[in-house]
Amino acid sequence: MPTRPHRDDDIVPARRVGRPAGPTAQGAASRDVIIDAAAGVFARLGYERARMVDIVEASGLSKGSVYFHFDSKEALAVAVLEERHRRWLADVERILVQTPGGEPRIRQLLPAMLSLHDKDSDAWVISRLTQSLSGVASTRDLAASMTQRWIDVVADLIRDAALVADPNPTIDPDALATVLVGAFDGLKMTVDVVSSADRVAAGDLLAERGALLERMLFQTIGLTVR
Repeated sequence: MPTRPHRDDDIVPARRVGRPAGPTAQGAASRDVIIDAAAGVFARLGYERARMVDIVEASGLSKGSVYFHFDSKEALAVAVLEERHRRWLADVERILVQTPGGEPRIRQLLPAMLSLHDKDSDAWVISRLTQSLSGVASTRDLAASMTQRWIDVVADLIRDAALVADPNPTIDPDALATVLVGAFDGLKMTVDVVSSADRVAAGDLLAERGALLERMLFQTIGLTVR
């Protein structure tokens, strides 16, 4: 089964927080600047320690401008989570759909994820923000839906590849995808810690350890390990 193209309506936020973007291009640009600034602050300080004043300062905009678009830290965290996950899902799926289905496509999964983390430093820390928001009642459903979307993408790849390797597969693609997504997020946070936040060293280690995770996946579904 080919990977299903991602649609924005696959992700249903727990509730809409914050004010909508203004109708002007300038308003939309300001909103993007604020989201980028918030992502950087959450990455540096973590969700719990981050304050609106930190985000205002990082954005370079006035307090009034920031609060016009977002009335709370929670609203900003939701916007960051939605924007980053949607962008990354689209980027990864764009790479995958350019590859034939089955075994060739699942072999593109790790390179696509490594490319994502190489191009966008936020990819290293958004999983922590997702985890933080999963502990907040008003944003728990949103965090869960974001994570589930990644699991669904990986499960589709596993299901497609497993059918090629074994016409009568005994594995559960959804269960295996859940383990794989959780393992990759855990690996990412671990190598970030042991590399002392050195992005080059962390990237090299993620590629090396990620290849081991990939081999384990291929062995499980019966694909040749190269």
